[in-house]
Amino acid sequence: MVAFAAATLGCGSWETERSVTIDAPPATVWALLADLDGYSGWNSYSSRAEGELVVDGVVTIEARLGDEVRQVPNRVTRIEPERVLCWHSTNWYEPLVRGTRCRFLEPQGAGATLFRHHEIMEGPLAGLIERIYRPRIDAGLDQMNADLKRAAEAVGP
Repeated sequence: MVAFAAATLGCGSWETERSVTIDAPPATVWALLADLDGYSGWNSYSSRAEGELVVDGVVTIEARLGDEVRQVPNRVTRIEPERVLCWHSTNWYEPLVRGTRCRFLEPQGAGATLFRHHEIMEGPLAGLIERIYRPRIDAGLDQMNADLKRAAEAVGP
């Protein structure tokens, strides 16, 4: 019975990655990511972000998953200005499923940045979350990448 339940729930983990090349330097891209109050001005996927952007700080994001809007509290786990920003979800159901999202900024030639979103979903309900939310999460990451590209490139050199 346990094996059947595990197979039905889809235990384990899954991950996804979305990337975009932005014609702006990492400092410009980072400034947008680090300004939580400014998310409403450029980020249609997570138009609201509030909290403390420090390691072990909590940042609550409003995530738009299609027609569904979720408030997701996250604990910041890694910050390297102009390079890396990571956090993981801290909901009451964290023992059942936890998402970890990292954003990587990689300098490219001519003042450009390769921006990568990498998300890992882990726990006994990860497979269920993948079946229900994966297309919406991927679409949201793509939308945020496009929004970030547009905003950073509008800043100019």
